[in-house]
Amino acid sequence: MFDRRLLANFDWSLLLLTLAISLLGVAAIYSASKGYPGNPNFWLKQLYWIGIGLAAGFVVLLADFRTIGQWSYLFHGLVVVSLLTLPLTGSGNVQVDRWFTIGPVAIQPSEFAKFTTVLAIAFCLRDGRRVGHLGLRGMIIPTLLMLIPFFLIVNQPDLGTALLLPAIFIPIILLAGLRMRLLVFLAVSCVLAIAVLVASFRLGYHKVDTALVEHLRRQGHSEAQLREVARLRGTVYYLPGTLRQSLSANPLLSDDETLLETAEERSFHPFISYLLRPYQQRRLITFLDPDQDPLGAGYHVIQSRVAIGSGRLAGKGFGNSTQGSLNFLPARHTDFIFSIFAEEWGFLGAMGLLMLYALLVFRAISILFQTRDRFSAFVTMGIASLIAAQVLINAGMAAGLLPVVGVPLPFFSYGGSSMITMMMGIAILLNIRMRRFLWT
Repeated sequence: MFDRRLLANFDWSLLLLTLAISLLGVAAIYSASKGYPGNPNFWLKQLYWIGIGLAAGFVVLLADFRTIGQWSYLFHGLVVVSLLTLPLTGSGNVQVDRWFTIGPVAIQPSEFAKFTTVLAIAFCLRDGRRVGHLGLRGMIIPTLLMLIPFFLIVNQPDLGTALLLPAIFIPIILLAGLRMRLLVFLAVSCVLAIAVLVASFRLGYHKVDTALVEHLRRQGHSEAQLREVARLRGTVYYLPGTLRQSLSANPLLSDDETLLETAEERSFHPFISYLLRPYQQRRLITFLDPDQDPLGAGYHVIQSRVAIGSGRLAGKGFGNSTQGSLNFLPARHTDFIFSIFAEEWGFLGAMGLLMLYALLVFRAISILFQTRDRFSAFVTMGIASLIAAQVLINAGMAAGLLPVVGVPLPFFSYGGSSMITMMMGIAILLNIRMRRFLWT
């Protein structure tokens, strides 16, 4: 028999906010698709994904959230297995392999890993009885539940999605109540890690490569000078000033101060580059200075900032994005959809969209304060953190405040796996609020 209290406790405002953002995203995708050859119907496909996501969410609503928690390890294990088998059965791209291709449909298991990681960690920590009880031993299993998919996703490579897992993990364990000594240890470790990271960017070596020679050519240096610089390609200089000394020893180069300064600046590689893949190095370098490669790795960021800036206060109007219609901005229906929306609706529209996301996260946090058990509290914190982290990273990336890492804007960017996952996340929040009175 249907319990009317379930309907009475349904959070309609949370559902309506989700649908409003999703439908705004469809309109933005429709506008952003105009510049693509053949005018693909990404917006229509997005409507299909919204429908599938709502259907998946309805299935989540039917089951008690505690039952879902009991199956969380199995769900998480299946996702981990899919990540392990992806290189064998995925899309076949030797450089990037993130999707299972089934006919016309591509499924990205790393998106589902975000959802199952929340469930698995929450279920693992559900039995604690007091704040401040969580010590090093209690951290082992939750950390493994996060790190295993983290490294598998990094290996795809998909650093952006992988970084969302720690963004989920940290708020949950803080809510679980770390012992003060462990909390202090982690805080000091984070400070030291940041210090090492900053030092790694400041300390490094100089290496002459083809990119430096091409940049000098664009600056107008003579072919004779370029040949002399090109002779040093591949040579590594670990001590400060040694590259400049080597170039200054050549009579053709010694008097050209602009060439010497440019060579020193453009040939520098931080030591952290040994730990990063080439595409990750390019993204970090262009994040620090997009103008170093305006037609290559820095192109996305530059065009995105142009789009946001050209929107000004009130925007150019729906469908009037020049960056989209003239095909200047790549990936504008996925990673850079926020840029197109800001160009068309301006600062006011962009702030309005971010306000909708803020209200969505606020509604999720309000459910957290209504929970009556640890599992539902941790799940709610994880889903709220996931939404907030994706919005902050995507908007920061589009504005040039963060490196480009390929994180979609939830409910807004085009993508089926992301839409289904996020709809399931909202559904379990609704599930928790509907059934909170049943907990004894």
